[in-house]
Amino acid sequence: MLLWQRSRLEKREYVMKTIHYVLADPSGNTTVFVLDSAAAGERAVLAAKILRSDSIEAEQVGFLAINKIKHDFDLRVDMMGGEFCGNAARSAAAYAAMVEGAEKGEYMISCSGCMEILKASVHQRAAGVYDASIEMPLPQSVDAVIIDIDGAPCRFFRVVLPGIVHFVFIGKGAAAVNRNIFWRAVKTYVSDENYAAYGLILLDPTIWKMIPAVYVKDTHTLYWEHSCGSGSAAAAAAIAYMGNRNIAVKLQQPGGVIAAAAVVVKGELQRVMIGGEVKLETEKIIEV
Repeated sequence: MLLWQRSRLEKREYVMKTIHYVLADPSGNTTVFVLDSAAAGERAVLAAKILRSDSIEAEQVGFLAINKIKHDFDLRVDMMGGEFCGNAARSAAAYAAMVEGAEKGEYMISCSGCMEILKASVHQRAAGVYDASIEMPLPQSVDAVIIDIDGAPCRFFRVVLPGIVHFVFIGKGAAAVNRNIFWRAVKTYVSDENYAAYGLILLDPTIWKMIPAVYVKDTHTLYWEHSCGSGSAAAAAAIAYMGNRNIAVKLQQPGGVIAAAAVVVKGELQRVMIGGEVKLETEKIIEV
C-alpha cells in the first residue's frame, strides 16, 4: 500500500463522532437510544462501537426518532441490526412521556423488523421511572420443533415474530439447565437459516422463571439478556398455543419482571401484550 493511501485510511479510522443518547432500563434490558440521525448502513457499526465503550454498560442499541406533530408524537425505533424489540418500543413510549412531561399517556410506535404500528400505554411512577406496556405484533407462526440436546430429542416452540424468531423451551427446571449446551444446539439448528435475529427462551412454568438469550446477525452480538420483551411475548404465545387458553403471567427474569399476556379465541391468537418497569436516565453524550 502506498504511504498516502495508508495515511488516508488511518485518518478515516480515527475520526471521532459525538453521539447524543439516553439510557433506558426496561426490566434490566439496558438499551442505548441514539438521538442523532444515522444512515441505515452506519447503524450496526456505530452500535458495535457504542457497546464496546467503557463508559456505557448496555445490551443493545436503538436509534430513536421522535417528532411532535400537533398533539401527538411520531415515534420510530430502528434497532442496531434491524431486528424487532418490544422492550425498546415500550421504552420509547416512556421516553416520549418524559419529554412531554406527562404522568400518563398512550403512544403509537413503529419499530424496525415490524410493519405494524404498535400502541403503548405509559404511567409515571416516580421521576424517571415508568410503567410501560405495549400491544405486541402477533406471531407469524407458532409450531413445535424437535432439537437434539446432547443426544436427547427435546421439544421447543418456534415463535416467529416480525424481526425475530424465538425458540422457547418449557419445562420444570428449564431455567437451571446448562444454558450454553442449549444455545449451541439452537445455533446449530438454525445454521441454514437467514434470521436477522433469533433467541432462546428457557422457561420454568412451575416458578415462572425465564432465561433469555438473543443473537443479532448484523452486529454479531449474543447477549444472555437481563430481560427480553419479544421473548416474553413469545413465551406467552407458546403457552397459549400449547394449552389453547388465555394466559397472563409475570415472568421473573435475571434483571426484573415482565408481565406477559396472550388471548386466544377459537384456537387463534388474537392479542399478545407485555409490560413492566422502565427507568430512564437524562440525555448524555459520548465520543465514538
